[in-house]
Amino acid sequence: MSMSKTLLALGLAGAALSANAAVTYTATAGLTSGVAGVTTNTFDDGLLPVGFATYDHLGALIPAPGNSSYAAEPPGDVTTFFSVGVSNGQPSSSSVTFGGLGVSYFGYYMGSPDNYNIVTLYSGNTMVLQINGSDMATAASLVADGNQHVGFYMNFAANGGTNITKVTFSSNQNAFESDNHSYISAVPEPETFAMLLTGLGLLGLASRRGKADNDEKFY
Repeated sequence: MSMSKTLLALGLAGAALSANAAVTYTATAGLTSGVAGVTTNTFDDGLLPVGFATYDHLGALIPAPGNSSYAAEPPGDVTTFFSVGVSNGQPSSSSVTFGGLGVSYFGYYMGSPDNYNIVTLYSGNTMVLQINGSDMATAASLVADGNQHVGFYMNFAANGGTNITKVTFSSNQNAFESDNHSYISAVPEPETFAMLLTGLGLLGLASRRGKADNDEKFY
């Protein structure tokens, strides 16, 4: 099943951006994405992933159960989580950067939404989406009032050949808490595969012609 059909089947709640936007977003209930084929970083080992998905600031990891005064664990989440804020060693901003072609889907579980929670998505050096806690809460049919008993899953889907290569979490107050970051690696569009195959075919043809010309020289 394609990712778009999977998202539709989930019955995603709330408001999404225009279908023509580079990245659309929706919110669902639960601690996990529910989307087939995702890779999920849970941070349960207390380490930041590196490799295809590379995180930049160890201080963004908060051991469970967190602290209700500066970084409250998302409701129902009983393991190490990811948080940005302004105190207790948290960075005010932290990013994950993806290798290869980037990702076609990114999601995370978040708790206690506040207006000052901001997520920014990039494709290369271009910002393709930035929303705040009010936008996220609205997508979940909630309000961004910092309620520590409120949690939901945010889903971001790249459209029209745009891939997500970097996601930045930021907050100028305490705090923007999230966990279970999920993604789906982007793959070349069918047109790209066709161009690649055509190029390989031309290279093969040129190679055969070159071999034939060399063979003729010996006759």
